Amino acid sequence: MSARTTTARPKAAKLKPAAPVQLKKRQKDAPREPLFSVDDQVYTMPSVVELGDSIALAALLRFQPDEDAKGVLLVNELCGQDAVNALLADSTMTRGEWETVVKVLTEKAFGPTERTADDEGN
Repeated sequence: MSARTTTARPKAAKLKPAAPVQLKKRQKDAPREPLFSVDDQVYTMPSVVELGDSIALAALLRFQPDEDAKGVLLVNELCGQDAVNALLADSTMTRGEWETVVKVLTEKAFGPTERTADDEGN
């Protein structure tokens, strides 16, 4: 018979109950900043998009069929229906201006987009 050596398992440490995560309530009147204007009417966006809103937006955007639909959703959620109406019905917006508005809102909600090798022409 060969001699076997066994190693004893260390005892599992007793886990202490974790303290709950302490969060604060949001400001009711969060600061806003201008995004665009139509004639003299200025439309604003939040100065800071809270993480909870970013997560909710990401979930909603996942089901939009194309970039324009995602843009409309972003404008509506961050700026309101009046801003959507102003952009789509009341303005003489160009494709480039629309893309700029969507890009600004996207970066506000999710941070700057990462550049890839394809973006740099490689």
